[in-house]
Order: sequence, then structure tokens, then C-alpha cells
Amino acid sequence: MKILFNKIFLLSLLILVGCSKSEDDSNVVDNTPSINSIQVSVSSAEVTVGTTILFTVFDNTGKNRTSEAKFYVDGTEISGSSYTFNDVGTYEVYAKYQNLKSQTENVVVNPTPIEYKQYVMVEDYTGTWCGYCTRVSYAIEQLKKETNDAVVVAIHQGSYDPLAFGQVSTMMSTFGVTGFPTAFIDRKSRWTPPEPSNIAEVTGKLTGKSYAALAIDSSLDGDMLTIKVKLKMGYNYSALKLGLYILEDGITQEGWRGRAYREEKQRNWTSYYQGDPIDNFVHHDVLRKSITGLLGDQIPSDKLGHDKVFEKEFQYVIPSEFKKENVKMVAFVTEASKKETINVRVSKIGESQDFEK
Repeated sequence: MKILFNKIFLLSLLILVGCSKSEDDSNVVDNTPSINSIQVSVSSAEVTVGTTILFTVFDNTGKNRTSEAKFYVDGTEISGSSYTFNDVGTYEVYAKYQNLKSQTENVVVNPTPIEYKQYVMVEDYTGTWCGYCTRVSYAIEQLKKETNDAVVVAIHQGSYDPLAFGQVSTMMSTFGVTGFPTAFIDRKSRWTPPEPSNIAEVTGKLTGKSYAALAIDSSLDGDMLTIKVKLKMGYNYSALKLGLYILEDGITQEGWRGRAYREEKQRNWTSYYQGDPIDNFVHHDVLRKSITGLLGDQIPSDKLGHDKVFEKEFQYVIPSEFKKENVKMVAFVTEASKKETINVRVSKIGESQDFEK
């Protein structure tokens, strides 16, 4: 009788536990997030012909679904998750996973860039009052002995400097110049002091190739200087700016005109030159006038494009105090809102230049 009772008790307990478990199970909430969208990414949205682009897909839970997804280029399914674009154009890319479709991404494929000779721009913030600035002057002299492909622009500052550039404060603010001397290479990096020991920082920039070339033609009629600047593009740039400066060489103390200047002689606190001040120090590459905006003028978008040539003509009346035989022009090109120069070119009056590869 006792054995029968125990069996009945155990059976009832099992039934009770089973019922309780079923009731507990019915109250369990499934918190597993549902997959309701996918996002496709491309490794690059703009490339040149022959480039392979990688595609990836993540679902809305953050899980990588690349190996399970299917990818489409211009509506055609491709094999795998990468694609080599061998033709110029704009392509639409999207992905599918299960019954979900991603957003569409555009890939722009440009022609193979055309390479041109690279020149380098050196901007020297200086002043006749600045005794340490002769250190950069000496470095520039040594640089010019090594190459003819460095384009130098000397930007003078100071109330008592007869060569002070009228917009120097704006340039200093734009490029973060807080002390003298300061020299920039292609408006991108500062020339490391002591500059005479670091000439290679400048010449090293000449080993590359540029995808934009400049050429300058000019003529003089009396005091009227007519300048034609030509720009050839070897890449599909989305935005470019073209700048033009007027420079003068060979300026000495004897050439000052007008009022007397307290700092008409070049101060020198270095061992690169003898004496302080230096009598009749010769100033070269002096920035006299910005024909365009300081950072260049925007080129119309319809004039941009691979293998296109943009031309613009300027006129400038040379002031009487300038020596015409020492006047030269510097043209430069920059990309979009970036300040650094893509390429630069210098020319004397009367030259007719060609694009150089």
C-alpha cells in the first residue's frame, strides 16, 4: 500500500512540475532582434580604371553578412564581394541578403591619370627687420643651386619693411604663421629649421608626378603686362582654384623709393652672412601683387575634366618703381577647399611655355 502511495505521489509531482514548466515557458519573451535591413559599403567611391573595389554588408543587428550576401553592379549579379572596374563611368552597386535589398551606392571610375612634371612651391615669410630670416635666405640660395624646379615666393612683413606685402596679415592668419622666419613647402608642411640643413625636404617633393600642369605666356606693351595662364588637367578633379602672383627680383637698398624706411637694410643675426645690418642685401622672389585671390580663383566646374585645358587671361599695369626686367609671374593650382598646391610654375616676361611631362 505504501509503495502504491509513493508511486501516486511521484506521478502527481511530475504532472505538477510539467504544468508549471509549461506555464513558465509561455511567459518567456524572445528578445532576439529581428533582421529587417542591410547596409552595403564600398571600399572607395571614386577610382581609376583597373581598380578593384571591395564590398561589405552588415545587417541592422551589426552582424557582417558579406559572405552570405549577393552583390550587383548596374543590376547584374557578380561573383564574390569584389569587382574590378575596367571601363570609365558611374556604376550603381547594391546587395541582397535573403529577401532584403540594401541601399544603392555610386562608384565613379575615372580614366588613368595623366602625369606631368612636378614643381615645388616654397613660401618664405620674412622681413628686412628679421635678423634670423637670413637663415632661410641662405637655404634658398643653396636650394637654387641644386634645382631650377623650386618656385620661391618671399612674403615680407613689417611696418618698417619697404618690401612689405599689403595682404601679409591675411596670409599669416590663413596659414598659421606666428613667428619669423617661417617657410612652407607647397603650403602643406613647414620647412624644418635649420633650413640650410634640410634642403632635401624641398627637393624630395620633386620626385613625384602631378596630375595638373601649368604654362604661362606673357607680353608687355609699355607698362601693360598681359598674362595668359594655361592649366591642363590629367584627372577628373571636382574643384580647382587657379592663382597668379607678381614677383620682383634683384631689389637692393639702393632701389628703395619714396619715404625713408627705418629697416631699409637687412638685419642679420646669423653666421650665414657677414655683418649686421647687411649693406645692399639683394632680395629676390619678392611678392608684389596677387592678381587673383590669395588662395586662387575658383575654376568653373564645366571647365574641369580629364585631359581638358583651361585658359585665363589677366592684365596688370606694372608700377613705375618696379624694374620690368626683374618682374616675373607665379601661377599655382590648388584642389577644392584644400590650401596645398598641386603644382606651380614661374615665368619671366615674354616667355611662352609649354606643358611639361
